[in-house]
Amino acid sequence: MRHRLIRVSAALAVIAVPVLVVAEPAGAANGPPVVGCTTGSSCSVQLNYTWPTTGSTGGKNPVTYTPPPCIGVPVGDAYAGSQVIITIYGASAPLPAPTTTSPAPSAPATSPPASASPSGSPSGQSASGLTPQEQQIYAQAQQLLNTHPKPAGDWYQIAGNPAASAGDQQVCSQLPPYVFAVGGRLPNVRGVNVPPETLAAYAYSRLKTADVVSVAFNPRGTSDTNLPTFVNMVIALPRRAPGLLEVAGPGSRAALGTPFVYATAMTPNGTSATVYAWVKGFSIGIDPGSASSSATVFNDPRCSTVSGTVALPRGRTGFKLGSRYSPDQMAKVGVGQQIDCGVTFTAPGTYTLAVSVSWDACWSQGQANPVGPPADGCNPVPGAGGLQDSLMNPPPTVNVREIQSVNGSPSPLPA
Repeated sequence: MRHRLIRVSAALAVIAVPVLVVAEPAGAANGPPVVGCTTGSSCSVQLNYTWPTTGSTGGKNPVTYTPPPCIGVPVGDAYAGSQVIITIYGASAPLPAPTTTSPAPSAPATSPPASASPSGSPSGQSASGLTPQEQQIYAQAQQLLNTHPKPAGDWYQIAGNPAASAGDQQVCSQLPPYVFAVGGRLPNVRGVNVPPETLAAYAYSRLKTADVVSVAFNPRGTSDTNLPTFVNMVIALPRRAPGLLEVAGPGSRAALGTPFVYATAMTPNGTSATVYAWVKGFSIGIDPGSASSSATVFNDPRCSTVSGTVALPRGRTGFKLGSRYSPDQMAKVGVGQQIDCGVTFTAPGTYTLAVSVSWDACWSQGQANPVGPPADGCNPVPGAGGLQDSLMNPPPTVNVREIQSVNGSPSPLPA
């Protein structure tokens, strides 16, 4: 099998047809592919070469998966691919294809030449140097090249997956070295077609979630002890990230929806898998190094749903998360009262807050559903290492001053 791979690489280079893993993208030079790789490693190169992703992509999320032992590498269409195969096999002058016509009864019985007997050559090869399987491939390439108009379909070289272990790749030698497939529909042989679970893991590795682009406090500027500080944020996709940040919810109303993104990976034969990631929670943390840890955090579930949109530069759309209180409602909140999203500080000082949203993910077979993850059949991503939280960087700070009660009404202390 190895000498055939070497010969096809040379032939493809001459005819300028792409070969397996022609180059690694920037930042992927970290050694040969291995099982259990993550985005950025060489194993993702061959996957991306044949199975691109669409949607919100560009991320680098840790995921471990078992790659298929064999892959189908595109060689060319019915004409270009056939010419490649004829160039490879033609030098051996293959024997004519066997005929199915029976000899006439009067024809004298003769024994086949010893040179044409498969048993006369090692490994079942004939005197031509080609195995019967290779002769069949060669004959099919000649037939396709002489068929007009050009037949639909492409040739694929069945090769060992560089992301699989050497032991797993042994099964590839038992498969035809070349197959002609219409519409990329390779033979349904274990290892040739990529399982949807593997596609899901790869799409997960490339998935890009939203960034926190701003955090706002109310009151602005300086807060008071024992009165709540309301917290809001705006999330959006990074400026250079393709794809869409959508909202899922009853009736697709943004005011009721949960933000989500998705990424889809698909093979040439049409097998696809989509990974969805949605905002799981809204979090407010206080840096232990702040002036004091005397604070109460409020984090209602509705904080992680969209309350409106914001127009951002370069045509992007931001989604508001956090407190749903109106300015009038905020003004009526008294000392020690509970709110939906924010913090009440009980001691003065300067506080550093970690305001973030967390993400969860699942996958389903097929293309993306624009209204959100399916209610049924969306499963945990196998081998997923977890998505990083989206947080404001650098973290915002809040200055808090102390207030005292005068005749039952709180008022700020004099500066």
